Amino acid sequence: MSRRYIDVIYEDHDLLVVNKPRGIIVARDKDEKHDAKPKPALVDDVQAYIVRKFSGAKASFARPMHRLDKETTGVVLFAKSNAALPLVDAIKRHLVKRKYIAIVEGQVPDSDGTIKLALEKGDFGHGKKVALATKEGSKPAITHYHVIERYENATMVEARLETGFTHQIRVHFAAIGFPLVGDKIYNPHGKIRFHRQALHAREVEFKHPVTGKKTVLNAALPKDMEGLIDTLRGC
Repeated sequence: MSRRYIDVIYEDHDLLVVNKPRGIIVARDKDEKHDAKPKPALVDDVQAYIVRKFSGAKASFARPMHRLDKETTGVVLFAKSNAALPLVDAIKRHLVKRKYIAIVEGQVPDSDGTIKLALEKGDFGHGKKVALATKEGSKPAITHYHVIERYENATMVEARLETGFTHQIRVHFAAIGFPLVGDKIYNPHGKIRFHRQALHAREVEFKHPVTGKKTVLNAALPKDMEGLIDTLRGC
C-alpha cells in the first residue's frame, strides 16, 4: 500500500475528510482496477493510513463519496463505515453544500452572480469531457459565485455548486468568458501561466449521517495557489 502523507481535516468512527493534493486521482475507474500498473489514487493513501493507525488491521473500509479532478485540490469525504454511506445519496440530491475557490482570467464585473447553463457529457476532443448542452429542454447546471478579490487581469471567486456536474465550474466560467487560470483543457491558450487549473474545494457543509449534527469543514488553500495569488497581487 502507498505510504504518502495525507492531510486529515476531520475524522471520527464513520467519516474521514481529507485535503486532497494536486496530481492524484481520488479513485480508479472500474476498468482500471485490474491494470498491471494501476494509477496511484488517494483512496490507496487513505486505506494505508487507516491500516497504520489501527495496528494489526489487514484491511480497511474506505469509500470516497465524491470525486475531484486530478489537478483540483481540497475537501474529499470518505466513508469509514456503512453508517456514513447515506452521504453519497445526500450529495447526489445536492443536500451537501460545497464551496470552491477559483482564480479566473479577466475581471468579473459583478460581485455576485449565478451561471445557469445546461451541460452534457461526451467526447468533444482535446480532453474535453463536457460541453454546453445542445439538446432542447436540458436542465441547466447551476453555479453561484461571489467575487473575493480582483487583480489587473484576473479574479478570485468563491463558487458554490447547486448542481454537481462533471467539470461544471471549469466549463461554466469558460462559457461566460472567464476561464480558469491554468486550465489546459478549457483554457488552452490562457494568458496567465500556471501548472494546473486554479481550483480548490475549500468548504463542505452537511448533516452528519450518524449524529445528525451540522458539520462544516474547511481545507486550507494549497501553497501553489497562495503563490499565484501573491504574483497576481504583485507581491
